[in-house]
Amino acid sequence: MDRIPFRKILTWTAYPSFFVVCFLFFAYKTFPYERLANRIVHEAAVRGYQIEIIDLTHSGLTGLTFEGLRWIVPSEEEGSPPLDLIFDELTVSTSIFSLISETKSYSFDAELAGGDADGDITVGEEDFEVDIEIDEVDLGVLPALRRYTKIPLGGTISGEIVLAMPSEVAESTGNIAVTIERLSLGDGKSKLEIPDWGGLTLDRAEAGNLELTVTIEEGVANIERATARGKDLELEALGKVRLLRPLKRSDLNVMVRAKVQDAYKERSPKVATMLELASSGLKAAQTEDGAIQYTIAGAVGGRLRPKAAGKRTFQAPK
Repeated sequence: MDRIPFRKILTWTAYPSFFVVCFLFFAYKTFPYERLANRIVHEAAVRGYQIEIIDLTHSGLTGLTFEGLRWIVPSEEEGSPPLDLIFDELTVSTSIFSLISETKSYSFDAELAGGDADGDITVGEEDFEVDIEIDEVDLGVLPALRRYTKIPLGGTISGEIVLAMPSEVAESTGNIAVTIERLSLGDGKSKLEIPDWGGLTLDRAEAGNLELTVTIEEGVANIERATARGKDLELEALGKVRLLRPLKRSDLNVMVRAKVQDAYKERSPKVATMLELASSGLKAAQTEDGAIQYTIAGAVGGRLRPKAAGKRTFQAPK
């Protein structure tokens, strides 16, 4: 019986194997990332977005690292500011299996606003899952927030957001546990537009630490705790959000309570004067301890309907 010529087999396979390895290595190292960055910017512009990239390079075999990335998404509402996100560094990676699958899975690690955020995102044809951790992101240098809050916010946010939304939205599950340390509203410069009042410059108000806990079951996000007690402001909210597609159609039904402390009124005469002038109109919303209380209902991304609830017990609306 002839012996298997292992030496010859190794000799003849070593050369092509070495060539393939060298080809992959140099293709990987010399990939034209600058051209890819330009292509990403162009494709974003075609879709109505604006992207700026200082540097782009590889991360592992199937990942990319962006340095100095800015992503601007125009607002759908006239007069509303765009969504403006700035990343000091953003690494996005996937797997070879995900690239050939209908369900796409991505992992990301971002440095932004003096903090970090990382997580996993899975997107299917009709379902998606997110698992995000946030660590000490500074709200004061996060311009994207102004699109939603209308006034400057301060503080650092940390926490975790987990959401699994299958094709049947009513089966969605998840949880949110977020803390904003040293929350503040206003900066003494920017104007808050108030209907029938015009622009009001809101002096910085300290609201303490905000604790937010949300549990998502059967497609309903229940706000179990949303509380902040500071030297200038006390804030509370209870209620629920029934998730719908798209998310901006989700049905909000909450009760909110805010109390402006006397120390803040003394320090901010403009706010004190406004509250005094508006006291007759706010009478139905005032509670026995001087707080202002409303129920708010409507689509998250649409027109909300506030209703004075000063005489009601503070609890989640039915």
